[in-house]
Amino acid sequence: MKIYNRLFAAAMTAAVIVGACFCQGTVPAFAAESAGSYIPGTYSSSEYGMLDYVTVTVTFDEESITDVIIEGNETDGIGSTAIEEMPAQILEAQSADVDGVSGATVTSTAIRTALANCIAQALGEDTDTNSDVGTTADVIVVGAGGAGLAAAAGAGEAGASVIVLEANGRAGGSTSLSGGHLSMINKEMNAAMERNDEDLEIYLTYDPDDFGEWADDLITLQEQITEYMAGDETGRFDSYERLMIDHYLTSSGTDLDGNEATLDYELNATALAANMEILEWLMDGGMEIQDSYYKEHSCTPVGSGQGLVDAELTLAENAGAQIVYNTRATELIADSDGKIVAVVAEDSDGNEITYTANCGVIIVTGSFSSNSEMASEYQNISTGLNEENGSTNPDTNQGDGIIMSEAAGAALRDMQFMSTMIYGYNNGCSYITWSQIAGTQQLTVNSDGVRYCDETSSSMTAELINQPGGLMYLVGDSKMISALNEIEEGFVDSMVEAGVCFTGDTLEEAAEAAGLDPDVLANTVTSFNEAVESGTDTEYGRTEFNGAVEEGPYIIAVGEAFYHLTFGGLVINTDAHVLNGDGEVISGLYAAGDVVSGLEGAAHDSGVCLTTAIYYGKVAGENAAAAQ
Repeated sequence: MKIYNRLFAAAMTAAVIVGACFCQGTVPAFAAESAGSYIPGTYSSSEYGMLDYVTVTVTFDEESITDVIIEGNETDGIGSTAIEEMPAQILEAQSADVDGVSGATVTSTAIRTALANCIAQALGEDTDTNSDVGTTADVIVVGAGGAGLAAAAGAGEAGASVIVLEANGRAGGSTSLSGGHLSMINKEMNAAMERNDEDLEIYLTYDPDDFGEWADDLITLQEQITEYMAGDETGRFDSYERLMIDHYLTSSGTDLDGNEATLDYELNATALAANMEILEWLMDGGMEIQDSYYKEHSCTPVGSGQGLVDAELTLAENAGAQIVYNTRATELIADSDGKIVAVVAEDSDGNEITYTANCGVIIVTGSFSSNSEMASEYQNISTGLNEENGSTNPDTNQGDGIIMSEAAGAALRDMQFMSTMIYGYNNGCSYITWSQIAGTQQLTVNSDGVRYCDETSSSMTAELINQPGGLMYLVGDSKMISALNEIEEGFVDSMVEAGVCFTGDTLEEAAEAAGLDPDVLANTVTSFNEAVESGTDTEYGRTEFNGAVEEGPYIIAVGEAFYHLTFGGLVINTDAHVLNGDGEVISGLYAAGDVVSGLEGAAHDSGVCLTTAIYYGKVAGENAAAAQ
């Protein structure tokens, strides 16, 4: 199997990986037993945090922990804080029983788990908990993200034995990094809100003839709205039909050649009709909903994506599913009749293991957004993105499930559709930090040193992906530097160190440091300053400015478009069966989540995304357990 992403292979080789079986939320509690209980030496262990592996290296004498070093590339200002602060906590506690850092739950948990493994090694104990998991089960689930955990829980609740293969050192995948938003029609919350007549008027102007298979939902919605607006009912109006029509409006679109994205009506209608059933099921796993309004027909779990994952882990654990971490599936095996009966996987030591499924295999490996070569090869939404652009998702989002399934005869659809987000250059800072930087910019140029849009436009991401390399350069003078340092003392210095910002006493010096042509940038700035002075931007129509760029020192911040979500993938039916090129079911093979197509079309719809992923994950589990 071809592995596209060089960074993933390097990370797996460099890390000393210790696996954990079953619910990764339970951290082993190891502590010094007595004086002389440790085997003196230095031990290391790595666990997957929020963005990458976090490595903990601990030195012991016979009686105590004498030194702790924690390394990792976690979220700037959140997970990075845990990496900085927890060594002192550990040295004081002399055990894995430390609080961690508030707001950095995932990173703190990874550190505590890796620390516990180091302590176990120093006590001479076996830390390989994958060893007690067999290689045969009724259902093999490939991936332990949001859809995968739903599949594991669904299959286990249906009475099947379940083994989950997870390439990372923790469960959750992209779901744990998300806001965790879910679709719901909350009648109680809507009843307590004000009427929304004005928001509904637009729906009455739509022509059902423009909505294809979705037309009946629009007709019903128009009838509902007409009745609501004619009455005096208190509270906000919402309905399943409005959810469906909003999803159609959000997700419809075309690629650069005008090809329309497939937005499969039956797949969406079936899943979204069960939105409250899915919500209640997750709440059975302990998930709680934040008591705040997110957006129409949506809600947010307490703890966001991680809160959702924790509930799914509870459901999967209660259903008896076993999770094998740091084990990456590489191939699907079919019997003589073409039924998928096994999965070949590779563990962290490079050992090849075959896992046999008595009933079925479920592919829930997520998107291919971290496979920048694959994403670049397929994408047809921009003229600027290439294989050098990074990803917002775990490195293991390589498209493994798509590649394996296609080799087994599965059909692919809409692979060219995906979305992006802007991060600091080369992942030098998070989306949140980049947003803070962007709020201070004076003008924006591309890698050629020229402006390309109204910098105050809300569509900066859409504009950026058509620029060379998906790179943007925010240019400012002393005013921008002062504004950035007001965010936090030493902010500019930290971003220079991270490779996101470049400074110079003159504009030319800053341009050279950032890799821009000084003469071209100087001409661009001169034209921009004239627009600021006149208050008229004849090029892009900008009307509000943050001052002319005229007084040193100067600063240039570099942002990069990162592959975020991919919307294409395997073709499934409403039973979560994977289909081949002739539209026929591939026996024994099921799929759900970001690895499938037809659910989001050309754009992301927060709330619908996770609801449909979890619904079809659960359906896949139930049907695989019944071998139907």
